Amino acid sequence: MKNEVNVHKKRWLVLVVILVIAAIDIYQHTKSGFSVEMWLRLSGILFISYSVWRLGGKYEQKYESYNQLLHEKEQIKDRLMVVSNKKEEYENLFNSLDGAIYSFDLSNQDIYYSAGINEVYGYSQDAFKDHHELWKEMVHEEDVTKVEEAEKQLLTGETVRVEYRILHPELGQRWLIKISSPTLNKDGILTKINGQFMDITDRKELENKLKQMAYYDELTDLPNRKYLYSYIRKALARAKRSKHNFSLMFIDLDDFKIVNDTMGHEVGDKLLKAVVNRINDCIREEDLIARIGGDEFIVVFEETTKDQIEVISSRLFNSVALPYTIDENEVNISVSIGISMYPDDGEDKETLIDHADKAMYFAKSTGKNNYKIYTHDLHEVKSNNIGLLEKLMNTIQNSKIFK
Repeated sequence: MKNEVNVHKKRWLVLVVILVIAAIDIYQHTKSGFSVEMWLRLSGILFISYSVWRLGGKYEQKYESYNQLLHEKEQIKDRLMVVSNKKEEYENLFNSLDGAIYSFDLSNQDIYYSAGINEVYGYSQDAFKDHHELWKEMVHEEDVTKVEEAEKQLLTGETVRVEYRILHPELGQRWLIKISSPTLNKDGILTKINGQFMDITDRKELENKLKQMAYYDELTDLPNRKYLYSYIRKALARAKRSKHNFSLMFIDLDDFKIVNDTMGHEVGDKLLKAVVNRINDCIREEDLIARIGGDEFIVVFEETTKDQIEVISSRLFNSVALPYTIDENEVNISVSIGISMYPDDGEDKETLIDHADKAMYFAKSTGKNNYKIYTHDLHEVKSNNIGLLEKLMNTIQNSKIFK
């Protein structure tokens, strides 16, 4: 504004100077009277004064426009600075969040990934921007179907969460969760997808560890009683639905307590692991073996005939009875095996376990290192493992997991 006033003053000042000079010149020439030359001189001075005034006005307008443009330029510069600061703030916010943020504009196929994508996937932002499907190509083959189903669900306009594994180029197998939220326009057409990738490997490892503790025996890594209960329930359901047989094998180590007492618990633990290895070698891959007590195991067989069970039993007690070398000491042990079969020996888990237990006790009481398939004449047999079935059932029933 101050500059505009100065320009206006200068315009008047120039005009006044011209007029003063003209007045002096006219005065000097009028002493000898007016002549044609005098009138021409006066006309020229007036024309020049008018021209100067007009040019000054145009200059003043241009100068005013120039100042307005400068002002607008400063405003635009300030707004750009604000936008730039906001953009930097948002990028800092996105980059500070766990995992990686992404935004996919479907209208122009433009996609943005925050800097966290490098840590999550092991590849840069530019790599993902150049190759939109890179994240899909890294999905573990067993999780591809699950991820594809989630993507189809997302395209219908529904927010989705999917957990899957990838093979990180530096960290190996990692668990990720992808959360995606679609944006629809007023016509219900999907226009944008915003979401987040997060590495949940630590959580998954903790879940697996807790599951291992809850369902597996710490010493042998075999399924424990809780797992066995759940497995028998499902196996019985399959047997009833498919009308095929189902068998339980109760295995008890003979005189294991003597080994523990004479050679120590460390030797006893190593012996248990060695026995489990031999049992696993004697049964099939699809059969389940669980440890239900110190030296007691149950093996579950599905779709297995009586003849097959007898062959496995003979192979098993012959293998287990071979000598063991533990800490340079020879250790000998044998097993007593009891077998019950669905549906002949019972139609529920409690009955089948009880009858396998009684058959095992009969095998143990008649010389050990033997097996016995349950028969109805064993109904009155008293097991020397008093409370075994009750302890097993109570442990299972008190577990909140299966309630």
